[in-house]
Amino acid sequence: MNSGGNSVLIVGVGNELLADEGFGVHVVRSLSGAAGMLPGHVDVLEAGTCLLDALPEMARHSEVILVDAVRAGRKPGTIYRLRVVADAIRRYETLPPTSMHEWGLIETLRVAELLGMLPQKLTLLGAEPESMEPSMELSPRLKRAAARLSALLRKEVSTPRRPCEERRRGQKSGEAWRSLKR
Repeated sequence: MNSGGNSVLIVGVGNELLADEGFGVHVVRSLSGAAGMLPGHVDVLEAGTCLLDALPEMARHSEVILVDAVRAGRKPGTIYRLRVVADAIRRYETLPPTSMHEWGLIETLRVAELLGMLPQKLTLLGAEPESMEPSMELSPRLKRAAARLSALLRKEVSTPRRPCEERRRGQKSGEAWRSLKR
């Protein structure tokens, strides 16, 4: 495992027993299967429903990308990207539900901040779920979204970046959610 510097950790979050809720787990498994296609500074971790247990490993990387199913009210299969900032974690006492786990994403990130374990850069990538029925298979829409997101992630972590390249040109500093092209 990498640590510090420009290391990137991609963490799959979700319950693979509930169809699309396992989206993040399916994505990181596909990335793990393509490990030779990922640069040496990139690690993948399957956290499942135990994101809190992944905090020590997350703290060892300068950049963490969390992948999870995200309910935000759009069409199933819509892919989302959220740049997570410590100020936002502290500022919001209540946030719209973004995770469907018992111990929520925001609560876990608040603990990480309190323990000084937040990475320098934290991003949430997710997809709008379609089915939450008991199944170890993703719905057809989420299978396509997982393939798209896996390809986007491989491309993104393989592209050299400058440290100050946080926002895309024209993006407002307070803009958090955006839908990626399908």
